[in-house]
Amino acid sequence: MLHDRLVLTLLWRELLAGLRSMRRRDLAWIGLGGSALFAYAMADIVVALQAGAATLRQAQPLWTFGLPGALLGLGGLAGNALARLCLSRAFAPFLKALPLSLVERRRMATVAAYALGIPIALIVAATMGLGCFVIGKPLALVWGLGAAILFGAGFWATALLRLRNARCLVHFDNCDLAREPGGRQSLLGPFDRAAPAWLSSWAWGLPAGQVTLSWRLVGAAMLFGFVAAVAASISLARHDAVPAAMVALTGGVLVFMASARFHPLGSPVLRTAPLGFAKAWLRLARLPLQLSVAYFLLPAGAALAAEPSAWAMPLASGFWLMVLNGAYAVFAAYFMTAPFVAALSFLGAIAYTSYESLEYGRTVVIGFAALVLFLWYRAQRRYRHG
Repeated sequence: MLHDRLVLTLLWRELLAGLRSMRRRDLAWIGLGGSALFAYAMADIVVALQAGAATLRQAQPLWTFGLPGALLGLGGLAGNALARLCLSRAFAPFLKALPLSLVERRRMATVAAYALGIPIALIVAATMGLGCFVIGKPLALVWGLGAAILFGAGFWATALLRLRNARCLVHFDNCDLAREPGGRQSLLGPFDRAAPAWLSSWAWGLPAGQVTLSWRLVGAAMLFGFVAAVAASISLARHDAVPAAMVALTGGVLVFMASARFHPLGSPVLRTAPLGFAKAWLRLARLPLQLSVAYFLLPAGAALAAEPSAWAMPLASGFWLMVLNGAYAVFAAYFMTAPFVAALSFLGAIAYTSYESLEYGRTVVIGFAALVLFLWYRAQRRYRHG
């Protein structure tokens, strides 16, 4: 019981240290600029909800199946992410000196995960209640309470499952990451030995390129493979390239986002090496890009086979795959130690750019490109100067 709040304390200290390490000018830009953008986005959302209020109130499938499923899924994602964050702090290497058992470390992570999940559930409840109030949905408070319950159910289930599997972290910490066990040939060797060698394996925490199968890896591979096979089958059956091309682009970007890790850019070992930022960034993006392209080729090939005359569509999908992967790699390099924040920021920027392009046209893309260049500049300065 003495150490139950230790993980919460560590997270709070990390937040304070991160804020103190930032310049006041950057904090002002984030606070004022972020507040202005948030207020503008909220105003747009309110206007859009009021415009479609009648349609939304009468969409029974949305209220019966759509929103509950989305809230459960959102809670599950949040629970998995927060449980993983808390476990990484509970099993941090510098805490090995403390006489903490596996049960105590797991309890520390559990307390922190659920303590962080409660305010998030309250935010979800307030958002749902306000949305129902804006569109004139009866019993807005009840809908807000129901949203919190559904979100909390998904959060509790996934967080509990993740926290109960904490035993694997003890085993992982004891393994030797510097050697190839048993002299076996590394699975990632042919793809990850370019200079500087084993950089992606370092980013992924793999023992010299040895991939360990887990339920998450198998589940993700089965899910992505199933979606690609279904999209390819639909395109071939209808002789339409659109479904497979869209799945190729979307799935390729998601594979890159799920596999890209850029936290080694903040390591003093890498920063003090005679290695430029651009080369280190490209090297870390190489293996995730290979996985993304490998996934892209199957549905893209099916799209080309289904409708050969529409060859420009898979080609354009491949171009946008490279553009979006490069843009996310910049976001991930800027938020080097927080891939979840990088993914949320990237998806939010894409969604906001897409929304504004409906009103102002494609010139909005220039603003997105300027944001990417700014993040590249800031990530490069951080790599060089700390």
